[in-house]
Amino acid sequence: MSQLLAYLAAQARRQPGPTLRFVAGELWRRGRARMHPALEDGLTVLGSEEIRASASLFIPAPALDSACLLHAPWAAETVARAERISRGEFEIFGDWAALGPQPQWDRDWISGYCWPLEHAGHLRLLDAPAGSDVKRPWELARFHHGLTLAAAAAVTGDRRFTQVFTALAKHWIAQNPWPRGIHWAMPMEIALRAVNWIQAASIAAVSGQLDAPLARDLSQSLFLHGRHLWAFREWNPVARANHYLACVVGLLWLGALFESTAEGREWLEFARGELLREMTTQTGLDGIAREGSSAYHAFVTELFLSAALVLVRRAARSQDQVPRSNGNLAAAMARATSPAFAVRLPLMFEFLSALCAGRAAQTDPPIWGDTDDGRVLPFGGSSIPPVRVLAAIGDAFAGRPTPARVEADIFWRLGPPSEPAAPLRGNSAQRSQAFEDAGFYFFSSPRVRGSIRCGPLGVGGWANHAHNDQLSFEFSLDGNPVVVDPGLPCYSGDPELRNLFRSTRYHNTIEVAGAEQNRFWPALLFRIVDDTRSRNHRWQVDSSGTFFSGSHSGYTRLPERAAVRRGLRLLPDDSLAVHDVLELAVPVTIAWYFHLAPGIVPETIRSEPAPPPAPGMAPHSRWRLGPVSLAVWTAFAPHELASRSLTGWISPRFGCKLPAPILEFRARLAGRPEIQFVFTPAEFPAVEVPLGSILP
Repeated sequence: MSQLLAYLAAQARRQPGPTLRFVAGELWRRGRARMHPALEDGLTVLGSEEIRASASLFIPAPALDSACLLHAPWAAETVARAERISRGEFEIFGDWAALGPQPQWDRDWISGYCWPLEHAGHLRLLDAPAGSDVKRPWELARFHHGLTLAAAAAVTGDRRFTQVFTALAKHWIAQNPWPRGIHWAMPMEIALRAVNWIQAASIAAVSGQLDAPLARDLSQSLFLHGRHLWAFREWNPVARANHYLACVVGLLWLGALFESTAEGREWLEFARGELLREMTTQTGLDGIAREGSSAYHAFVTELFLSAALVLVRRAARSQDQVPRSNGNLAAAMARATSPAFAVRLPLMFEFLSALCAGRAAQTDPPIWGDTDDGRVLPFGGSSIPPVRVLAAIGDAFAGRPTPARVEADIFWRLGPPSEPAAPLRGNSAQRSQAFEDAGFYFFSSPRVRGSIRCGPLGVGGWANHAHNDQLSFEFSLDGNPVVVDPGLPCYSGDPELRNLFRSTRYHNTIEVAGAEQNRFWPALLFRIVDDTRSRNHRWQVDSSGTFFSGSHSGYTRLPERAAVRRGLRLLPDDSLAVHDVLELAVPVTIAWYFHLAPGIVPETIRSEPAPPPAPGMAPHSRWRLGPVSLAVWTAFAPHELASRSLTGWISPRFGCKLPAPILEFRARLAGRPEIQFVFTPAEFPAVEVPLGSILP
């Protein structure tokens, strides 16, 4: 409690009014979660024909054509995955877990811990033994496997896959009575399960494999899901993010399914209005989700798209004009949503494309903020990073060529692509581009692609999934990562590890006095204060290269009152210079960190003295970092700067932790020290970049 009060006090000093509204909203929401309203009375039941009649709202028109299914290029892989699920194996975050035909839904199969079947409003989800993460059983209960089973049944006509889905759904309903257990404790999880059930049931109904008992049981439980979301949606007057958006999307899907009822129409009308409002609340003018996380941006993009497509089909069905190609989909979406929504959704996809540009197909796109790997409707499984999948869906939405291995995700949303898919590969259409509202800057040259972070944390300063990554950068050479963001391997399962991965020293930035650039409290795993209030001073792209300059005030709260400024310049010859200037009131220890891709071994190299990049600069060291060379220059005595290579970790996806090197530089300095790091392709001589050409 003391840490929570400290966090709220820190927020209140900067924004007292919003903090008071935030606390009031949380008390109201959490208080409602402990109530016991009668939601189980008079649940609506739908028949299989009624679900079949609504299927066109959730399935693109071409996918209703059996001829398209017969020639689907993704069919074989989907059937193979369905066979594994039929044997009791489930794909969770890209890995397969053998959980049996009747999984223990409330058990973390890694640690063996089971959450109690208590009233959901009284559960403390994070109070579990070390190593236990509620995110794992939640992911299982989202029922993504239902999509694979229903699609395999539709392709093959084999009712065995539908029977497996039926058995799993009925078992979940029997083992998770409302309102008890972890699967009724988080409204977002309820919404995602509802969306996946509706989608799977619609596919089964269209293929004539949804029997009356399953339709009855599913529809009753789905109606209860809707009432629960309506009563306990995760709304806050100040800080709303992906959780609340998921509730809105769930209500929209449920409202569309139950539109024949008064409650369903109320859910649908409410959700449509909230969806349009949240687009401008949760994204900036550049279309980037405000949570400071590239993975959550992909998740939020999928949420918005999944809801918008239902609105498009509903509007078109009323006019008997269901879109049958991607060409007129964008125009139909503008009519079914709002002008602002229709403008920002393509921008959301543009950011995903920027993350993938210049990266080799076998590598992961850069990670900013929390790694989640959560999906709404992963028709093609979870082995491909969500950012790549959603970027490909964005290409299909815009009518551009799309890669293979994501064909199922495109087919069940937009129908078959207009031309054959190409092999999955890196996006070569790279260019330097700035998303200034969110604070993401991408720099490109013929062989180098990278990005630097300099922007706000969270929605209005209320951040859940952002990290201490201000002025951190990453880059790849020839599509392969060199300096990387470590990501995040866990959520609640290992609080110490989570706090390490979101710390300043686990990013490629500057640490002052061993302090965090933004404050967070160890027990508050999803709270961080925006102390940095980062500023972009310069962004320039021209024939001479790409220039960036930014600063943050995160350390001005310390007795040392340290000001931090970083400049970056990428030249057309692929040399990258990073130049840091600090202003220090008293002597203090400064540390620089560079997290390297696995397999790179930092090695010092000897070289002939080179002319200094500016008067007063002295060479410190040269390094070989795999495919690049690094030259370090200082404007203070070189012997004051110590360097060493450490072994750390990176997490390319949720639940995965790989050893990787860290190059650390450390010095005790005062006044206005300056330092420059110059990265060049290893086969070329080092290029020194004048300091004055980077920072004014």
